[in-house]
Amino acid sequence: MGIAEISIRKAGWVLVGCLVAVGAVNVAVPQLEEVVADSSLPFIPENAEAVQTFEAMDQAFGNGKTKSILYVVAERDGGLTEADREYMKGLVPRLEGDEYVSSIQEIDANPTLYDSLTSKDGDAVYFQVGIIGDTGAPAAIRQIEQVREVVHDDPPGGLDVAVTGYPTTISDMSHEAETSLTIITIVIIGLITIILTVLYRSIAVTGVVLGFIGLSLASARGLAALAGTLGLDVSTFTASVLTAVVLGAATDYAIFLISRYHEERRGGHGSDEAIGIASSKVGVVIAGSALTVVLANASMALADVGLFSTTGPAIALGVAATLALSMTMLPAAITILGRRGLLDPRPGTNGRGGWKRVSTMVVTRPGRVLLAGLVPLVVLAAFYPALTRSFDERAVQPDDTESNQGFEMIADHYPRNEVLGDFVLITANRDMRNAEDLATLEQSAASVARTQGVESVRSITRPTGKPIAEASIGGQIGEVGDRLAGTVNDLEAGEKDSRRLADGAGEVSSGAGQVASGADQAVEGTGSLLGGMRDLQQGLERLSNGTDDASKGTRDLRRGAALLADGLETAARQTKQAVDGLRQAHSALQASPTCGLDPACKQARDGIRRIYVAQRDQLLPGLREAAAAARQIAAGTVALDRGLARLDTGLNRAETGAAELEAGQQLAQQRLGELAGGAGQVADGSSKVADGTQEATASMAELQKGLEQAADYLQKTSKVAKDPEVGGFYLPPAAFDDPKLASTSGVFLSEDGRFARMVVIGETDPFGRAGSERSLEVVRSAEDGLRGTRLAGSDVSTSGIAAFNGDLEEFMLDDFALVAAVTLATVFLILLLMLRGVVVAGLLLASVVLSYASAVGLGVLVWQILLDQPLDWWVPVNAFVLLVAVGADYNMLLMKRVREEAPDGSPEGIARAVSATGRVITAAGLIFAASMFAMMFGSITSLAQLGFTVGMGLLLDTFIVRTLVVPACAALLGPRLWWPAGRPAESRRFAFATTRLQPSRQG
Repeated sequence: MGIAEISIRKAGWVLVGCLVAVGAVNVAVPQLEEVVADSSLPFIPENAEAVQTFEAMDQAFGNGKTKSILYVVAERDGGLTEADREYMKGLVPRLEGDEYVSSIQEIDANPTLYDSLTSKDGDAVYFQVGIIGDTGAPAAIRQIEQVREVVHDDPPGGLDVAVTGYPTTISDMSHEAETSLTIITIVIIGLITIILTVLYRSIAVTGVVLGFIGLSLASARGLAALAGTLGLDVSTFTASVLTAVVLGAATDYAIFLISRYHEERRGGHGSDEAIGIASSKVGVVIAGSALTVVLANASMALADVGLFSTTGPAIALGVAATLALSMTMLPAAITILGRRGLLDPRPGTNGRGGWKRVSTMVVTRPGRVLLAGLVPLVVLAAFYPALTRSFDERAVQPDDTESNQGFEMIADHYPRNEVLGDFVLITANRDMRNAEDLATLEQSAASVARTQGVESVRSITRPTGKPIAEASIGGQIGEVGDRLAGTVNDLEAGEKDSRRLADGAGEVSSGAGQVASGADQAVEGTGSLLGGMRDLQQGLERLSNGTDDASKGTRDLRRGAALLADGLETAARQTKQAVDGLRQAHSALQASPTCGLDPACKQARDGIRRIYVAQRDQLLPGLREAAAAARQIAAGTVALDRGLARLDTGLNRAETGAAELEAGQQLAQQRLGELAGGAGQVADGSSKVADGTQEATASMAELQKGLEQAADYLQKTSKVAKDPEVGGFYLPPAAFDDPKLASTSGVFLSEDGRFARMVVIGETDPFGRAGSERSLEVVRSAEDGLRGTRLAGSDVSTSGIAAFNGDLEEFMLDDFALVAAVTLATVFLILLLMLRGVVVAGLLLASVVLSYASAVGLGVLVWQILLDQPLDWWVPVNAFVLLVAVGADYNMLLMKRVREEAPDGSPEGIARAVSATGRVITAAGLIFAASMFAMMFGSITSLAQLGFTVGMGLLLDTFIVRTLVVPACAALLGPRLWWPAGRPAESRRFAFATTRLQPSRQG
């Protein structure tokens, strides 16, 4: 005894049993929404690179507990008040006390941080909050609601506050989908009621169908909730999609059975016999139809993306429950009401007249009809390659959701994509807190900054988005310049002193006859000059030694060479002035007759000449040569090693001149001490010489000190900067003690120095395809910046919105390929088993694929091209499963009837099959399409897109594919349609339908 026979013989018990079973399931387990709320399945797979990178960053820079990042933003037109600031700061301790908050920016304890997060116009401020829930998981959605409860608890009047961020976008989308469910359900039931009433014009038939679909939905939700408590993954989208599919499928199955029941009743069979025949004939089709939907959706359990794995299996369970009820509860209900004549067909409602004309046209002109059917399908399918999937979940929900409002508030007061940047994580096997690796990190950051679509890069070497100016070699040489600035000023003053020295020497020339009387003062002045020259010699020695070390430096010190050239040229000018003064003094003494007679004066004159010659022939040329060499190094016209060698030679020559100058000074000092009684004008001039020389000596001492400091700094810089990997960037170890750098080092460089991260702000929308492509290019650029350094081979990965969407697209495409392959194979095998022919199974499979391509092409035309709203990324995948499975149902019903009416492939039999099933399939297609169209009444655009695409696909399948294309192909193929099984045997009715069942009371 089969299930159908039991359901008919024990109709009352079966009906009661079904009601009790469905009720028990819904009472014993929590409601589906409660089960969904406890789910923790993330929106993006945990093995996605962006997710793993985020977790690694949290381990390195956080506490390892944060799974999602939120942003609390506040805004007041006209500027934030003190009450606003206190309120925002007060949120920190209130949120820290909640167990679901894993991290928070402590703006209450760090005024600098608060100021940095305040907009430049002073109208807005935001801070970051981390939670423990995975993005998109129902648990995270609940945590976001709790954060919002705290944030919205009595803010100051006029202050707008919002909790935003990518996790809140997914949360708000899920909330809108859940809110839309009630509206969608009401619209579906209303449309089904209208269509059934128009189709059957019977309250009883409409009531049976509505009762059946209501019980089917209750059983589907109960089973999904039960499975969820046992470990099946569910989400907020589970209920929405499950409702639409189950209501549509249940209606189809009910129409299939009732329509065949009416047909048998019109054929003169009693009610029990009619339902028995209908169950035996249509039951197989319903079972095959449901099986295709069940297996196709069950294949989505193999998907990695949570939205697929949480909707497909739940739909499979719901349709399986609907199938069970269609085999038990529905025949029982029809039996009970049929025995009372409540479900008898109304006269003249078979509706075959129009379908008979259509079927006749199809089989008499199959070629033309096939062409007419294929043209619109192919034209629409031609738009399919233009499909651009959208990953912007902000765009699919209303503008007034809190997440969208929060993003808008941030966009109004902060740079573009302020909180939507990408994170680049560099993981090394060494501590990167050294000059060489920091320079490499800057090189990598610079490479990323040059990537097309990147607006700015923030990192340890550029915390504000621009490189640290003080860390460049130019900045380092600037430091040298700062240290020498004071000395240069002193040298400028010394130039004036040199002029005074020249003036004094002139007076010496005019008063040469009385030089003896000023000898004592000349001795004092010359002693000061001697001390100054000794200091000059020591400075030049140090300069020469520093040049030796500098010769080992790198090309990056050319700017320093420019400063050195300036100093040497200044020294050369002052030395020339001194040479000119000594030349005049020597000439005066040479012309004096008394000095030529006095041995002491003559020896002093010779000492002055020696000083003069040493300065003229050694010191001055050496300084000039050294200055010219430094200038060539700065200009880059010579190789650094040759330029430094020439600089060294010049300084050595100057050093030699200084040594000879000292010897002459000593002699001059000794001999001038023996002079006495010189002329008064010589005394005055010598006094000026002494004063000027003392001040020049002081300037030289300052020059020595400055050069010592410069040499020390340049030597340290050279020691590190001479490594080619350092390039033009250098941070001394002491820089890490600087408070400004210390405050950012923990943000961009981990405590152990093994992890470095950058924040990359893009110029384009991070939710768009350009953002995902830029994210991949950023990783390649960062790797290019590390190539050829000690950090080459370090792991470089990225996270953030663009990276999440990039990974999501990759997973989606992989899931689509897998689900499509499994679905097509499953549908083909079921068609093969049901119809026993490879040709017919292949024909039907090809027809539903074409129908799918046409439906998506129409979706692209309407949504993407006309409305400028690309299809959301998950819509084509779910549409494929539904259209292929449901489309196969209608074709299966048609071809089963063709198998009955035209086992030999005759055109007449095909026409009878089309005429007999036309009204039924059309009604089923309209109702299922209406169920999907009802999703357009929700507030989520992606649900509307799915409803439109599937609904239009069902209409295309109903009115073109099933009505024109498939029958025309069958007529053209004839008997070959059933290859290789050959001509099928005539079908037989179940024996119990004619012999074992008792005659109906209705005759």
